[in-house]
Amino acid sequence: MTETDSTIQDIKAIRQMMEDSSKFLSLSGLSGVAAGVIAIIGAAVAYFFVLDKGSNIYDENMMSLNNTSTNSVRMGLLIVAILVLIFAVASAWLLSYQKSRKAGVPFWTNTAKKVAWNLCSILAIGGAFSLILVYQENIRLVASIMLIFYGMALLMASRYTLRDIRFLGYIEIALGLLAGIFLNYGLIFWTLGFGVFHIVYGIVMYIKYDR
Repeated sequence: MTETDSTIQDIKAIRQMMEDSSKFLSLSGLSGVAAGVIAIIGAAVAYFFVLDKGSNIYDENMMSLNNTSTNSVRMGLLIVAILVLIFAVASAWLLSYQKSRKAGVPFWTNTAKKVAWNLCSILAIGGAFSLILVYQENIRLVASIMLIFYGMALLMASRYTLRDIRFLGYIEIALGLLAGIFLNYGLIFWTLGFGVFHIVYGIVMYIKYDR
């Protein structure tokens, strides 16, 4: 290797170190798998218990706010969604924290805060909009909105962490748009986006980075 080649390699190494120092690299691939499994469990609970094995909550005759059965379904779906979110976030936090400890690097850095802010701010807006849709009796669009806003949050967060996450963001947005077209299959698209593709993404990230 000539001196020029050696210098070029050193410059590339320094550049890579600078890029890594500005990104949150402790995000665990296993956290994606865990979040996907939790989402699938939540979808199963919603389908078999809250929706009474897929009863059609999209029927216009069931959409009245005065319908006690419909209100019960909405409340059940809301509780399931909140529990899925809590367990998914907790597992992601725990697994990523363990990864950072194993690597001997700080976890709650300024970059990690930027990732959290980009995710939480956009998800909060999407969550608020979803609640507005439920209040206005437009429950058919909730799955679509949740997927789209989640995809946008991932795209924003990808600027400060592994850029591979942006591909998951694009998939979530695409599924959200499809859920907006095929309104009666919202739960299926929700399960694919938050469950199946999360697991696939997590496995790929684990093989590529963690292992």
